[in-house]
Amino acid sequence: CRIDIDALARALGVPVIPLVGNRHRGIDELKLAIGAATIAAVPTWPLPEALWEELHVLGRLVAEHASQPVPSGAHDSIAVSPEIVSARRLLTGESGGDLARFSGSAALTGAIAASTQRLSALGIDAMQADIEARYRWIDGLVAACVRREGRVSTFSERVDSVLLHPVLGLGIFAAIMAGLFVSIFWLAGPLMGSCEAAVAWLGELATGSLADGPLKDFLLKGVFAGVGAVVVFVPQIALLFLFLALLEDSGYLARATFLMDRLLAKVGLHGKSFIPLLSSFACAIPGVMAARTIESPRERLATILVAPFMSCSARLPVYGLLIGAFFAAQGAVVQGLVLLGCYLLGIVAAVAIAWALRLVNRRHGKPAAFILELPTYKMPQPSLVGRQVWSNTRAFLTKAGTTIFCLSMLLWALAYYPRPPEQLLRDAGDRAVAAQSVADDADENAVRSEAEGRAALEYSAAGRLGHAIEPVIAPLGFDWKMGVGLIGAFAAREVFNSTLSIIYSLGEREADDIEPLQQAIVADRRADGTPVWRPLVAVSMLIWFVLAMQCISTTAVVRRETGGWTWPLAQLAVMNVLAYLACLGVYQVGSAMGY
Repeated sequence: CRIDIDALARALGVPVIPLVGNRHRGIDELKLAIGAATIAAVPTWPLPEALWEELHVLGRLVAEHASQPVPSGAHDSIAVSPEIVSARRLLTGESGGDLARFSGSAALTGAIAASTQRLSALGIDAMQADIEARYRWIDGLVAACVRREGRVSTFSERVDSVLLHPVLGLGIFAAIMAGLFVSIFWLAGPLMGSCEAAVAWLGELATGSLADGPLKDFLLKGVFAGVGAVVVFVPQIALLFLFLALLEDSGYLARATFLMDRLLAKVGLHGKSFIPLLSSFACAIPGVMAARTIESPRERLATILVAPFMSCSARLPVYGLLIGAFFAAQGAVVQGLVLLGCYLLGIVAAVAIAWALRLVNRRHGKPAAFILELPTYKMPQPSLVGRQVWSNTRAFLTKAGTTIFCLSMLLWALAYYPRPPEQLLRDAGDRAVAAQSVADDADENAVRSEAEGRAALEYSAAGRLGHAIEPVIAPLGFDWKMGVGLIGAFAAREVFNSTLSIIYSLGEREADDIEPLQQAIVADRRADGTPVWRPLVAVSMLIWFVLAMQCISTTAVVRRETGGWTWPLAQLAVMNVLAYLACLGVYQVGSAMGY
């Protein structure tokens, strides 16, 4: 096709610069045009006559409120006045910062409500009419300025005939997502081993010359065991961001949005909800904020409330710890499928909650129309993909590093102090040695040290707190040590791993990397010799982390986006009660079946 650049510039009223960004064509011309840019006239679209009449009435009120005159004239001119533009934005529900000055006008607010009511009586939705008129204007502009030489389907159109198929397209999308999660375990394994070795080497370098005591214990078991338990998962997190960046830059994510609209609309969400929900797989905070692009207040609120169900990158270290500990023997495919199951459980829960919200809201009305521009397919640009992966991974490390470092110091102190009396430690060691009938001196020392470490932990503030909440979480299969981890996870989910590392490294176990921690939780035993952790307990814990709301930062952002505490507190209560009931059902039924 050929584009008439001059005709397009005349129709738009602005310079038009041909540009191929990834090949650096037209960049210099664009810079010159930006330097010489002026405020362009706002074009008008062919709106319904009744809507134009309402806009002129509101435009005069806007002008009075802003102490500016509104010019009269035909509404079919090439440009409209700033007052009419503001009136159109107010009537279509926009909430930009420059419109805040009109919120204090009772006359204008009442006039907008009256205009909306009159238009509704005529069967006109202002926002919908504005969107449709804008795209009709765009279609006319393209028809006048773009010439296609024959009807030859493009590469993107041929590919879309397959990828956007109602059935085949969804199957391909599911296969891509499954491959993504299997690859996270398959490709990240060697890289995680390198990270573990690096963390262990740094820990030895920092503490090798220190004498035994609180300082060495703090550095080795507080700092390196805490932060290191999260850092080793950076390869998995970076791979997740890499795959998402490749899908986005290639143009496929827009197709996935189009495909998902058919499903999302059935549960009261919008096609535009897909991007905020997808963003929540990295972090729920930008996902909640991205919901601002959804025009419908009802669908925007529903998206905000279900976004935290998406398994964010902070959950990935916990998934990796438990899946690697209890499903490693089954291979990377099974591990990837279990990980995919965690993500799918969050998606199913989000869909169920969105559907329930739609049923509760009996006045949900007609869903807003979904309009999406599909970009052409292209090869991902390595520099752009690299920047996205680096910035997202760095943001995770910055957040995790600062948060976990501070919390690790606090958790170490809670797990280390107060120190128990020496007699209590000796008695615990003697009982353990006598119970196991250890003959070898080396084995006796190991058993004694292990028992003394456990006794010291139970005597500490963290141990007492864990024992206090154990009756509540015991029906889920969790013990007091897991309870301490769950308390820390409410500040940030990824703290769970560092908490367990600190708890289990109070004995003679090393926890500079994730493998000893996995071995420690598998080997942990109760007083009667039964395992504390087993696959059923791990599944229950995975379900808890999928469904529970454990991020204070996300709750604060939801409060800001919804304008009060009602919805974030309701979200917190519903998600945690749902998580508790789901874990309770899975663990109790599984135990009754002998798992």
